[in-house]
Amino acid sequence: MSNTASTHTRRDRAAWKQLMAQYEAGDLSQRVFCEQHGLAYSTFGYWRKQLRQSALVDKPSTALVELPMFPLEPVSDWRVELDLGKGVVLRLK
Repeated sequence: MSNTASTHTRRDRAAWKQLMAQYEAGDLSQRVFCEQHGLAYSTFGYWRKQLRQSALVDKPSTALVELPMFPLEPVSDWRVELDLGKGVVLRLK
């Protein structure tokens, strides 16, 4: 057995963000990148997932768009028809 002790570098979130930016900018596979930077592959995967999820949470959603209300003239008879396909039609009155 070897008497050399392994040293593990603890990195904070900012350091992992920087490493992920380096990885994304390059063309290395994850395993090769980890080997070159002395990273555990599983730890790299953990932080990649964490940073991606937090980026999704921090990113403002553009899925919903608020439309301004405008005055409508009263309509006595209105209808909405939605064709759902396969002969199914939803009609609202």
